[in-house]
Amino acid sequence: MKVKNGEGNWRLIHTENMDDLWYLKNILGPGSFIRKTVMRRDEKREDMTRSKETSKKPVTVTVMVEGCEFQPFTDRIRVRGTIQEGPVELMGQHQSVPVSSDDDVEVMKENWQDYSGEMLREAMMKSSGGCIFVVMDDEGASVSILRDYGIHNAATIFSGKSGKSYASNYSRNTYFAEIMKVIESTEGNKPVVITGPGFEGAYFLEYTKEKKTGRSFMQVQSTGNTEGAIYEIIGLENVRNFIGDSRLTREKIFMEDFLKELGRNGNCTYGPQELEKYAKAGAISRLMVLETFVREEWVRKLMDTVSKSGAEVIIASEHGEFSRTIIGFGGSVALLRYRI
Repeated sequence: MKVKNGEGNWRLIHTENMDDLWYLKNILGPGSFIRKTVMRRDEKREDMTRSKETSKKPVTVTVMVEGCEFQPFTDRIRVRGTIQEGPVELMGQHQSVPVSSDDDVEVMKENWQDYSGEMLREAMMKSSGGCIFVVMDDEGASVSILRDYGIHNAATIFSGKSGKSYASNYSRNTYFAEIMKVIESTEGNKPVVITGPGFEGAYFLEYTKEKKTGRSFMQVQSTGNTEGAIYEIIGLENVRNFIGDSRLTREKIFMEDFLKELGRNGNCTYGPQELEKYAKAGAISRLMVLETFVREEWVRKLMDTVSKSGAEVIIASEHGEFSRTIIGFGGSVALLRYRI
């Protein structure tokens, strides 16, 4: 994400990929305004009939944000709100503003010093890399892309080894070539982590060395052959050193620490009253909020209070591994510096 300061509290934001759209969705909280050129139908009521459609024309409008729809693994978000600036005849009307990856949009917030400012800075500083996971055995492989908001399955490849006619259809080289074809079709030059049960991953790693693709590959043994295998290894130190920091890794480490503290009645808490009490005392060291709860007023105040105390605030993706667990604790959980 690229950001330029505009007049007053306006920021010109350029989104570069789907991760940036996820960040933008969480930045656009209540009280935000978005300015963009949209296509609206030229409605001249005296000319309109049921059988005749009017043409669309570009119109630049400023919209007060009321909601934002993010469809995971697509290429756009849709911001909903009412028009505050634009042609006089459109004032107060509802407007949907689409924002795509590789798009420009102006955003205004009264206060960029709250959690949304932190999200904006994080989006600007993060690398645009990410990584690819190949979870495989001798029967099939899934190729997935690690995003900031979840794991996107790019393709599933079957080896041809299972089934009645596998003896005549199976070719390890063909199987590996299909996997490599999917990897090479992904954007960028992302590093690749190979995992899954058995020895097939090790064989594929040797195959990649022969191809000299320019990508970095590593193989880590895991017990699963589904998406769970990725979550099994994503927090390992050698994997983190290889792929770099990621939001999902931070979520996993936080929740493991939280559940560990919870199990021994240690330095953790949850629930509105307890969280507010510890936030006011400056006793929260790390706070995690599920993104679907961020629009609640008490949660936003909590996040601002915690941020001002120097604590880390993590907005967890609703598409992540621990979303249901966080919901079970009310949508917000915290690790403490000390107990009161």
